[in-house]
Amino acid sequence: MTEKQKLYWLIDEYMSGNINESTFCDEFYYCYDLQLDRDTLTDIEKKAFSDLSLISSRFSQYEEDHMLDALAFSTTEELKKKIISTKEILSVQSRHSVLR
Repeated sequence: MTEKQKLYWLIDEYMSGNINESTFCDEFYYCYDLQLDRDTLTDIEKKAFSDLSLISSRFSQYEEDHMLDALAFSTTEELKKKIISTKEILSVQSRHSVLR
């Protein structure tokens, strides 16, 4: 599996309930931020994964963090919404590339 494929797989695994938020964020970081050759991504993927990286890098499961500075940390709900919207954006891209 390529790093790009792993990003799609991570989204699917999270949405299927097979991994939790912390695991998703850790694995997304290793794959996207440390290992991925971003030249392999389309412009749409670059934007979608970059936006997801911003939210996932700020994720905290701890209420204490959110109480200290609610704007500094992403919540479970924010992360979930971003993963879902990323999946939708990438699905639209996939449908368009098939139609071409």
